[in-house]
Parts: sequence; C-alpha cells; structure tokens
Amino acid sequence: MIDGPHEPGETEDRPAVRLHPPTTLFFALIAGYVIRLFAGGRMPIPRAFAEGLGGLMIIIGIGLILSSVRIFAEKGQALKPATPASALFLQGPYKFSRNPIYLAMMIFGAGFGIATSNVWIIVTTAIVGVIFHFFVILPEERYLARRFGADYDAYKARVRRWF
Repeated sequence: MIDGPHEPGETEDRPAVRLHPPTTLFFALIAGYVIRLFAGGRMPIPRAFAEGLGGLMIIIGIGLILSSVRIFAEKGQALKPATPASALFLQGPYKFSRNPIYLAMMIFGAGFGIATSNVWIIVTTAIVGVIFHFFVILPEERYLARRFGADYDAYKARVRRWF
C-alpha cells in the first residue's frame, strides 16, 4: 500500500501524468516551424554543419529512445507514463539517466531544430523540456518514490535526473 498525499489524478497504481510526451513534442516542433514562417529565425551557421550536427543529434536521440523502449518491452511494461510501474529500470541507458526517453526526445527536437536551422524549434523544444519536468517527470518521481521506496531513493542518489 502506498501512503502519503497524492496529486490530483494520482492513485496507488499510477502517477498523475496527463500529457502524452511524444504528442507534446510533435506539436512543439510544428509550433516552431509555424513561428519561423511568420517571425523568421534562421540560425546563422553553415548549412552543411547544421545538417551534420543536427542529423547526428537526431540519430543519437532515436538510438537512445530505441534502447530505452527495448527495456520496456523486455520487462513487459507499457510506455505510457500514466500506467503502473512494475519494476525499476536500472540497466541500459537507465544507468546514466533516470529519464532517458525524455532526454532523447529533447536531443531529437534540438537536433531537428539545428538540422533545419530553425531557432524556434530549439526554443519550443526547450519549453517542452520545462513542461516535461513539471508535468511528467516530477509526478513520475513522486509516484516511484512511494511505489519503490528506499530502492528508488538509492537509484536517485546514484543516477541524475537528465544525465
């Protein structure tokens, strides 16, 4: 049984996460594109450099997402943040980041902004990072602390939130 106060929408079985992170990032990327149409905002860096660096970041982001998703699949855990957690993930990218999927999404979004030389995509990706922190990560952390107690506290002491 999980004791202590719960956030609205939070239960013993799931965290109070109301956002779908991939959809949130998708709309942020679209917003950055639309803002640039009206406000400009091309980055003053050589195109080949921007495409190379941005492309590398996109590949890193996708690779990190795939390696994280593989662990979810191996554990039989749903990817949706508002679902019950069956276990703490301590292997793979979770040895280095408590939130490798969200980190990967930020790397992907920033890489997409750089690859397209669109400063607004980078800005909207950063805003999504803040939104994830307050409305996804913190509720997940409260839930995991109650769900797994001392094991999660020890994990938090060893592994940083982002990287």
